[in-house]
Amino acid sequence: MVTAGVLAAVVGACGSEVSGNPGRVETDVSELNVGNYQTKPREIGNAKNDKQARAREAQRLADYVTLPYEADPSYVEDAWGVRPHIVLNRKTLGPLIINDTFDDVAKDLVAGWVNAWATADNPDHKQRTLNVAVLMFPDAQTAQTVGPTLEHDDFTYNNGNEPIQIANYPSTTAHWRPSVSSIGAWTVHDRYVIFMKIVDDTSAPDLPALTAQVEKMLGVQLPLLDKFQPTPAADLQRIPLDPPGLLGRTLPSNPDAPVRAEPDGLYTGRGSLSLLSSPGQDELSLFERTEVDLVSFGDAVVFRSKSNTGSEALWQEWRPSTHSRPGDKTVDAPTGLGQNIECYAKTTQSLDKELIIANFCFLQVDRYVIQAAAKQLQDLHQKISAQYALLTAR
Repeated sequence: MVTAGVLAAVVGACGSEVSGNPGRVETDVSELNVGNYQTKPREIGNAKNDKQARAREAQRLADYVTLPYEADPSYVEDAWGVRPHIVLNRKTLGPLIINDTFDDVAKDLVAGWVNAWATADNPDHKQRTLNVAVLMFPDAQTAQTVGPTLEHDDFTYNNGNEPIQIANYPSTTAHWRPSVSSIGAWTVHDRYVIFMKIVDDTSAPDLPALTAQVEKMLGVQLPLLDKFQPTPAADLQRIPLDPPGLLGRTLPSNPDAPVRAEPDGLYTGRGSLSLLSSPGQDELSLFERTEVDLVSFGDAVVFRSKSNTGSEALWQEWRPSTHSRPGDKTVDAPTGLGQNIECYAKTTQSLDKELIIANFCFLQVDRYVIQAAAKQLQDLHQKISAQYALLTAR
């Protein structure tokens, strides 16, 4: 939000050139309509309990859990939806883990994260879906015991299962039923246990094709985990929740009506894509091109770039007016937040009447791009104005 026009007028009046870069004109927060939303940054501090500490570690781990399309571009849509991604016990994994021994066997689980993507839908609603969960344990010895035990219990759940060897990954134990086009695989890698379940409703059971999918995914997933640096066990219970301070400058979710299944938190890449609505395959490369290095999730979502140029490029990619879809309708944006802001309503027709599903705003300021949504437009204006104030507060 560069005040180029104002600067040009000043230069013209003075009849001389001014060196340096134009800057954002500071907005008087008292002139913004922020409603009851907070406008002062918070100090988040450290984890207050075991669950909060482990959830934060899971958020850190999320950035190193592969998105299935990274190994196979045929996976084009997020299949996990709004369900929780953080794994602290069997509950999150739901129907993927059908045996009831998980919580006993994996009692030492530190943290985990699950992703699932599917191939394109078709008229028969038959798709191939790949689920991948990474479970982190205190040490490699624990993982070495837990992984094969979980696979054994998964294997023996149905007497029709048959064991499978994954030739290039001897640390993987897997099984399938010849009459069902699916495979379950458990891989131990250092302190991690990687669980994969592939269900292919698009073709008859094909074991070589299923095992090839497992190998493709492991070829991407294992190197990612080698880059992750777990929090030392002695420090985990007091893990910082907001080291860079961005979460404290992000509007917090309403605990009585949370925006998503995960707690508010920070991500550096892959983890954030799992929480976006309908993420595309190009989002990771877009983040790289626009130098996005941190994403903060609260009642709004804040994307931080390494530079103003990067954030401006991201906003240009996302600005609603450049790619409106059927049902999208431009609505007024709040004033006082600069020029790089656009808002729209997502609508639907019901009995010849237009209904608003939700309102959305996209805003760019300094190194940040903000996404915010609300049912009522006035509430959205107040929300994004307060988020602007939080990011520009001194």
